Amino acid sequence: MKTEKQIIEQRAGIYRQMQDLLNRSAAENRPMSADENEQWNRMDADFNSLTNEMNAIQRMNGLASSMQTVDEPVLPTPAAPANAKREYFTRLFNSQPMDASMAMQRAVTSTTQNNGAYVVPEEFMREIEVFLKAFGGMFQASYIHRSTRGGTMRWPTIDDTAATGSWQAEPRSSGITPRAFSFNKKEYSAHLWTDVLALTYEFLQDEDVDFTSRVMAELVGTSFGRALNKALTDGNGSGKPTGILDATNGATTGKTAASATAITKAELIDLVHSVDPAYRTGPNTAFMFNDTTLAALKKLDFGTTDTVPLWMPSFREGEPDRVLGFRYVVNQDFPSIASTRKTIAFGDWSKYVVRMVQDFSLIRLNERYADELAVGFVAYARVDGKLLNSSAIKLLVQAS
Repeated sequence: MKTEKQIIEQRAGIYRQMQDLLNRSAAENRPMSADENEQWNRMDADFNSLTNEMNAIQRMNGLASSMQTVDEPVLPTPAAPANAKREYFTRLFNSQPMDASMAMQRAVTSTTQNNGAYVVPEEFMREIEVFLKAFGGMFQASYIHRSTRGGTMRWPTIDDTAATGSWQAEPRSSGITPRAFSFNKKEYSAHLWTDVLALTYEFLQDEDVDFTSRVMAELVGTSFGRALNKALTDGNGSGKPTGILDATNGATTGKTAASATAITKAELIDLVHSVDPAYRTGPNTAFMFNDTTLAALKKLDFGTTDTVPLWMPSFREGEPDRVLGFRYVVNQDFPSIASTRKTIAFGDWSKYVVRMVQDFSLIRLNERYADELAVGFVAYARVDGKLLNSSAIKLLVQAS
């Protein structure tokens, strides 16, 4: 198996070849020929394949790290044993009673898991989050706030980027006048997401508990990641989160492209500068777009006299690829380049807050699928998402 360093070196070699093609056509003041385009697309596919391989290695490293951590008790009970996660899933998947010492049970109707819903172990939740980030750009970029209770949550907001204070003469003839703050607030709900999985008796009896829990994490993490990402991207706030692209409460336009089918570097630079500098210098500042838009951006350069590339791949382990020097997140629920579409977002993603109530819970259904020789598992989560400050993230919109 290749190491992350080896993959980075291979990507760097392919990138140089791709850039040579762009430079050659730019030097001759012409678009790339059909053969050059075909060659470029082939190299781009190889580059993306290596990127996916590198991301998989990074995700597995994250999982390996999480597997080394012992869960801490959620409730004030005696400490869980070192193999708490395995014991939890042994009991859950084998239909054994869940005693209080496991510190994982969330009381619903019973003290056993047959009728109760159980908050998954912290270690298992970290595995789920790996898949959430892999299948959801919004979860990867946004600020995640976990609340212990449901109900309406009010989050105060303020845009103080124009404040300067005041200079004082000496000696002062009067006291210093305090500056008044004007706070607004966003109200967060707890929208319910559910998924039901049916695992056969044969699967539960034949497979190792660790493998079964890994499959469960992948299944629910993937389905939740896809559903959550779409809602956080274009949800309208009715029964689901309010997405970043929502027409009423989402991000506002920072730049309108001159074309319905293309984007220029100058327009991307204008988008960056439509965001106040206070929101484009932090660690959470990034672009967001889908993969086809990324492919279009990779082909852009400044012209025949300046071929500095817009997109730069990483040449170091742990460093992300960048566009205009900023990180970017690929979100497949963003629209592709077309008339009036909101194709690119840029800004400080810590200002888009995702609220999660108590992470995931699982309910085991012993009887419902018994005639199919299967056991049902209901996974559910309560979530909301909103943009706190419309000045923090701006959109590039294609012309009509």
